[in-house]
Amino acid sequence: MKINQQIKKFYLASFLKNQIYFVPIIVLFFQDLGLTYAEIFWIFTIGSAFSFIIEIPTGIISDLYGARRSIIFSKFIIFVSFIFFGFSFNFVSILLANLIYELGKSFRSGTETAFIYNYLEATPGSPTYTKVKVNQKFYARLSESLGALLGGFLAYKLGFSWVFFIASIPAFINFVQTLSWVKIENDKKSNSLGWKYNFIFLKETFKDLKSNKLVIKVIINISFFAGALAALDKFVQPYMKSVGIELQYFGLIYSAFLILAAILVKFTTKLEEKIGAKKIMNYSSFLAALPLLVLGLGFSSQWAVALFFLVLMIDNIRSPIANTLFHQSLSSKNRATMGSILELFKSLNKLWLLPLIGYMADLYSLSLAILAIFILIMVNAVIFFIPISKILKVKPVNH
Repeated sequence: MKINQQIKKFYLASFLKNQIYFVPIIVLFFQDLGLTYAEIFWIFTIGSAFSFIIEIPTGIISDLYGARRSIIFSKFIIFVSFIFFGFSFNFVSILLANLIYELGKSFRSGTETAFIYNYLEATPGSPTYTKVKVNQKFYARLSESLGALLGGFLAYKLGFSWVFFIASIPAFINFVQTLSWVKIENDKKSNSLGWKYNFIFLKETFKDLKSNKLVIKVIINISFFAGALAALDKFVQPYMKSVGIELQYFGLIYSAFLILAAILVKFTTKLEEKIGAKKIMNYSSFLAALPLLVLGLGFSSQWAVALFFLVLMIDNIRSPIANTLFHQSLSSKNRATMGSILELFKSLNKLWLLPLIGYMADLYSLSLAILAIFILIMVNAVIFFIPISKILKVKPVNH
């Protein structure tokens, strides 16, 4: 099947979005400025609180005034945030940069996936949503691997701040290329409706959510897993440093594992067809928990770094499947708002989880904090296990 130009732009956006060269050094950057684990986790917690407050309003703005406009605005704000990160010098300046970044993310989260789903739904001959999301994941991981390879080197040669300035270049290109995205029929603006209608729209969306038990369970399952992974991600770099890996090799290690993740994610569609979406989403949680148990029990080695990345690779396979289950059960009229509700739940979990895990790492040990993440993932996997009878088979959006 020949890929149309707009789908190519979706893939380009995924590649450019992940040219973030600071991935392998961001926590070390914060520590270099004198921040403790608790302060680092508070940076992300406050960012999650801010995201929690603005997530649904930005989703409503997208549904009522156009997802495309929201995505364009998002990518410009993210570009600006990278500049602010580059000039950061203490806790407050980093916090400000992160709040700007969260503002940009909130206009994109839920909205961009909803725009893609709506585009595929409205365009005859389109591939399935899962296939597009898998390809996006592939280009994202490929981009991250290249970015990580450069990031460690740039930080070693130029210093941490320059990594953010250089990352702003592809961010700006991404903003510019989004200006050329097509306009779709079900992305109409409703500027004249006013905030009274907005409130009614939100009320109806929550009413739809309340009646959809499958979506509720998927939202909770995804949000707890995402919160756990967000906490774990903050420990990768300190762990690498603690086992004696030098900074100039951070990017190389990240790059190698991200390339492997990009290769694995290409098989997600085939796994979904052979095993089933339900089994992948459910059992991937148990698989992700096993490496965390090993790390949580205190195993420490340079080779153990692979366990962190194994969990992240499992998430790369799980994520597009979970997104498909979520979006295929929604109406296009409120898909972006529902997506924002999902992001809101993710932010809500980060609000209590990140500071708790951060304090555990500071007061006790990194191993104990990872063990707590293991317990959370196991509890989530058991309590919010997706039953077979409630799962819809994934169908092509359009042919």
